[in-house]
Amino acid sequence: MSAEEPSSANSAPVTILVVALLCALLLTAAAHPQPTAVPAEGGDDGMPVLHRAAAAEDEVAYSAVREITGPEDTEGAEERELRVRVVSRPGDGIALAPVGDEESALVVDASSALESLDDRLLSMLRDTYAVSDAGPTRLDGREARLVEAERADGTVAGRFWVDTATGLLLGRSVYGADGEHALSFRLTGLELGEEDWPDDAIGDSPWGDTLTGAERAGLRAQEWPLPEYLAWNLRLVDARSTEHGGHRVVHAVYSDGLSQVSVFTQRGKLNSEHSPSHPNGYAGTGTGGSGVTPQHGTIFGGAVGQYQSMWQANGFVYTVLADAPAGLASSAVTALPGPGSGFWARVHRGLSRLGFL
Repeated sequence: MSAEEPSSANSAPVTILVVALLCALLLTAAAHPQPTAVPAEGGDDGMPVLHRAAAAEDEVAYSAVREITGPEDTEGAEERELRVRVVSRPGDGIALAPVGDEESALVVDASSALESLDDRLLSMLRDTYAVSDAGPTRLDGREARLVEAERADGTVAGRFWVDTATGLLLGRSVYGADGEHALSFRLTGLELGEEDWPDDAIGDSPWGDTLTGAERAGLRAQEWPLPEYLAWNLRLVDARSTEHGGHRVVHAVYSDGLSQVSVFTQRGKLNSEHSPSHPNGYAGTGTGGSGVTPQHGTIFGGAVGQYQSMWQANGFVYTVLADAPAGLASSAVTALPGPGSGFWARVHRGLSRLGFL
C-alpha cells in the first residue's frame, strides 16, 4: 500500500460531506424563506378600480400637491416628507416642481418614468398580491374607493385611494412585512383643468433609450447582469440605456406592483472615496447616487423613503435606488453579484450560514 492510500481513503468522506452540503445549499436556496414569499390568491376584484385610475391619468387634467412621506429616520424622529407641485395634462405629460420653487418645473412623460399606474405595474401587482375592493371611503374630504393589496399570509402590503368622481389615484401607501409604514403619497388641493400648466417648464425625454428584448439578450450575452427577476416578487418592468462619459449605463427598474427598485449598472470600478465592501442594506451613496452618473438624481427626485447602495463586482459598478420597504430593497441587493462573487464564494457564504466556517 502506498503512502498516499490512507489520505485518499480519508478524503472520500470529506468529499461526500462537501457534496451533501452543496446539495443542502441548493435546496435551501430554492425554498421560500417564509410563508409570505409566494403569490397571494384571491379574486382580485379591486383591479377594475385600479385600471380605471390608470386610464384617468391619460384623460383627466389636474393640478395638486403630491405629499410623499417616508419612514422614520434612524434617530426615531418624525417621518420624512417631500411636497411636490404636480400638474398633469394628458398628451403632454406631468410637470413636477418643489413646492415654493414652481419656476423650476420639469415635464416628464408619466408612463416612461413609471410615475403612475400602468399595465406593467398593474400586471405585477395582480401576480403578486390579492387585490381587493375594500369599499367606499373618504380621503381629504373627497369620496374615494379603497383598494387593498394583501400578501399570502393576509397582511396588508399596500393601499390605494381612488377618487370616485374622476378615477384619479388620490393616494397610495406601502407597508413592510412587519406592518410598519414604509412609503406613501397623497394628492392634496386637487383642482381639475389645465390652467396651472407651466408653459416655461423644461422638457425631459425618458432616461436613455428603451431596450428591446433582443437588445437585453445581447447585453446578457456580453455578460451584463440584467435578470428578468431579482426575486420572486421583483420583475423587470422597464430597461433603458444611455451613455455617460463615453461608457454605457443600463438602468433597469424592477417592481412588485407597489414599490420600485432601480438598478444602474456600468462597467468599471469605484473611485477610492467609495468603499467596495459588500452592501449591508444601508451603506452606499449619498442622495441621488452621486459619483456614478449625475442623472441618477432625476429618477426619484428626493431621499424620502429611498434606499441607496453602491458597490463593485466582476468588473461592474452597481447603484441601487429604491422607494421600497427595507426588506424588499435588501432582497434586490442580495440578488445581484456582490464583491467576491462566484461559485466558491457563494459556497463559502453558504457554509458560513450553516455554521461550518
